[in-house]
Amino acid sequence: MAEDITMSTCKRIAIVAHNNKKEELINCLKQHRSVLAQHKLFGTGTTGSLVERELDLPVTKFQSGPLGGDQQLGSLIVSHEIDILFFLIDPLDTHPHIVDVHALLRIAQVWNIVHATTTSTIDFILRSSEMNTPYTRHVFHSVPSKATPKQNLKKHQTSNRKPRIQLPHVSPARKQPVLQQTIFRKC
Repeated sequence: MAEDITMSTCKRIAIVAHNNKKEELINCLKQHRSVLAQHKLFGTGTTGSLVERELDLPVTKFQSGPLGGDQQLGSLIVSHEIDILFFLIDPLDTHPHIVDVHALLRIAQVWNIVHATTTSTIDFILRSSEMNTPYTRHVFHSVPSKATPKQNLKKHQTSNRKPRIQLPHVSPARKQPVLQQTIFRKC
């Protein structure tokens, strides 16, 4: 099943950052204040308040991530009320709500929304000409198998089928040395 969802010219952007990434996020967003001012901003807990204060832009704020803010944003994605997600995750720290973080990113993928987890990607998105025009994203929902995960696992473990793709056999005597080289091409 496929669904087309059109974002308007005014994008609805959710902004989230772990504690050690908040300063990096703010420094990135300050460079794009004029672009962000044309869109609706949403944020979790401290991140939303910080963006509002540092950029002097209105932000609709939700609970902190560990208190359910990530799930609140996920709900808005599912109901087509968020178009873009910026989530700076600190990969060098542990998070008690990592399951919620993964769930939010999974929902962003399921609904094919634009999402970024690095400032380079945020910068790239905010410089895109697509930020100023309507954009239609295509969402494909595949029909899940009716078998339970346990049944699927057992099916694959007991399968005696041959692989679909068979590679030609190369005897060890015929192997040629592989030269490693890097090829740079112009786009």
